[in-house]
Formats: sequence, structure tokens, C-alpha cells
Amino acid sequence: MKHLTEADLAVYAGGEVGLWGRLRTARHLKYCAGCARLVRDFRALRDWTRAQNQLPEGVDWLQLSAEMKANIRVGLAAGECVAAPAAARGRLWRPAVVLPVLLVMVLGWWLQSWPPPPVPAAERIVPAGPVVRAKADSIEVEQDGHALALLYPRAAQVTLTASGQGLRARYVDAETGYVTISHVYTQ
Repeated sequence: MKHLTEADLAVYAGGEVGLWGRLRTARHLKYCAGCARLVRDFRALRDWTRAQNQLPEGVDWLQLSAEMKANIRVGLAAGECVAAPAAARGRLWRPAVVLPVLLVMVLGWWLQSWPPPPVPAAERIVPAGPVVRAKADSIEVEQDGHALALLYPRAAQVTLTASGQGLRARYVDAETGYVTISHVYTQ
């Protein structure tokens, strides 16, 4: 059985525990004589201090109260002096880092979305022979305005490889699970 701490028992004895804490502590005290004895001792001590009801002689309670309030105020002011520069430093670096990163991201997005300038028809290079192109769903051979496409519409995991002679597509057919390898060569 795990015992409760003395602080928990003292708070329970003073009646300053919430509902769930009271229920948990009461259940523990039902089975633990040592903890129940400590709670009885705490209650007896509380009752004894209430019965005394007289101040120690030679203590000026008004002066002591004023000194305690002053010490609390000094402690709070010292805490603000120490915490303020740390908080200011923490706030200073964030814009210094976030703004340049944000600027780079916006500039990158803007440059990426900017279309390339159109090439005039006179400067376009027209290939003399066949052209092999890889597209998302096919390999295409084009020559003299005519095209032939090798389609792989149900493909998954398409791997394209280019060589000096043409293109090679390797993919897994989604329906059958077979691996298909297609070579398209040009001469």
C-alpha cells in the first residue's frame, strides 16, 4: 500500500482538500492505522493552537505585518526586473527570424508561379527526327506532327529511365499485380 505524504494528510486534517482528495484520503485512512494516527495528531495540534489564542509577548504584530508586506513587494519588484529582460530578449529574436523566413517563402512562391517567357516561333527548335516524351500516364513518340503513345493507365509506382536510344517504363499493374517493362526506342 502506498502511503500519502504528510503534506496531504495535514491538508486533509485542516479540511482544505477537494471532494476527490477527501474521498481518496478517507478510503486510505480506513485501511492504514499509521496515517490515521498522523491525521489525529494534526487535528489535535490545530485545536491546541486555536485554544491558545494569545500572542507571544514582545512581538509587535503591526510592525511585523508591515515588514512582511514590504518584503513581498520588494520580491515582486525584483522578480519583474529579472524577468523583463529575458522576456524582451525572447520577443526580439522571433521577428528577426520569422520575417526573413517568411520573405524567402513568399519570394520563392512568387518566382515559382511566374510563368517562363514565351519563345517566339522563329526561335523554336523543330527536331529533325522522332521525339520521345514521358508523360504522367504514357510514353509518346512524335515525328512530323504524328504521335504514338504507349499508355499505362492502371499503373502504380511507375519508374521511368531515359537513355540515348529512348525511354524505358517499369510499373506494377494495379489490377493484376504484374510488373510490366516497356522500352521505346528511336532510330
